Amino acid sequence: MSQAKLDQKAVKSKSEKIILEAGGSISDSLPDLDYSSIRPREAIVSRALILNALLQIAFNNPTEFVETWLEDKELLEQLTPWESSVLARNNHELSEEEINRLFSYMESLWALLWVGSMVDDLCFEFPVGESCSSLCPNLKIHEDGSKLWNKMKLRDFDEVFAMLDLYYRLHWSARDAESNDYDSVVDADIVIERRRALEWALSDCGWDEVELRL
Repeated sequence: MSQAKLDQKAVKSKSEKIILEAGGSISDSLPDLDYSSIRPREAIVSRALILNALLQIAFNNPTEFVETWLEDKELLEQLTPWESSVLARNNHELSEEEINRLFSYMESLWALLWVGSMVDDLCFEFPVGESCSSLCPNLKIHEDGSKLWNKMKLRDFDEVFAMLDLYYRLHWSARDAESNDYDSVVDADIVIERRRALEWALSDCGWDEVELRL
C-alpha cells in the first residue's frame, strides 16, 4: 500500500470552502481524518464487482443467480456475513429494509468507480450517473469482471483523501441540517454511502465495520 503525506489543513480548508459556496454549514470541531494509504487495486476492484452483483438483487435478479456469478468469479469468500446471509435466502424472504440496503450499494459502487478513475467526478450535488450500468459487468448476459479489471486505475492517495474529507464534512453538514430543521444542500443518503466507500478504500477494516463517526 502506497504511503503518502499531505497538508491536512489545506485539504480541510478546501473542503469547507466548497461546502460554504454550496450553501452548506461547517464545523471547526470535527477531528482530522487519520489515513495514510489506499487499499490495493485488487481489493477495490473485487469490492466493486461484489457491490454491482449484489445490487442486482434489488432489481429483482434471483439471489441464486447472483450467488452463482460471484462463485464463478471466486468472490464469495470476500462477502460480509450479512451479504452471505442475503444470498442464503430467496428474494421474497428479504425484508424491505434489506432490499433498500442493497439498493444503496449503487452510491457506494459509484464512489469506487471514481476511485478507480472510471468516473470523472464525484459531484455531491448529483446522484449516480447513467453510465454506471454500462461501466459494470452485465450479469444477465454473463459478462465477467474484465470491464473493471482492465480499466480501473486507482487515483492517487491524496486525491482520494481529499474527496473523503469533503464527504466527511458534507455528512456533518447534512446531519446538522436535519438536527436543526433546515434544508440541507446534499442528500444525506447519497453522502453517507459514498463516504462509506471512500472510508473503506483508505482503511483496513471490513466493509460492514466502516465507522462513519462525526
